Amino acid sequence: MISHLRGGGVVGFLDDQQVRDAIDDLMQSAVTNSDRLMTRLMELDWKPNGEAHITILSLMLIIHHYNFFRNQSDDIPDCLVNAYVQAMNHPTISRYMAKVTADRVGGAAGVSQ
Repeated sequence: MISHLRGGGVVGFLDDQQVRDAIDDLMQSAVTNSDRLMTRLMELDWKPNGEAHITILSLMLIIHHYNFFRNQSDDIPDCLVNAYVQAMNHPTISRYMAKVTADRVGGAAGVSQ
């Protein structure tokens, strides 16, 4: 969990109730628009291509999965983690992440594609 210093101690930002509540409000308020956008993109036969597209897809999936898990649990941090894992395991996203990693490793080794 990401941490920061506050009052002389290290505190995970999700340890703060106001932060959790704000994240929860944001994620729950975004679900309708995110679903509407995903529906329209699918109607247009959208194929995510490149970092910006993958970022949008990831965001929509995290919102979708967060709200799915949130309907089953009051534990906001767990819902966030589960939503993130589900989004990163989506085949399109995992393929893209593998390609980016391979490109970076190849680039660091001086291999060009």
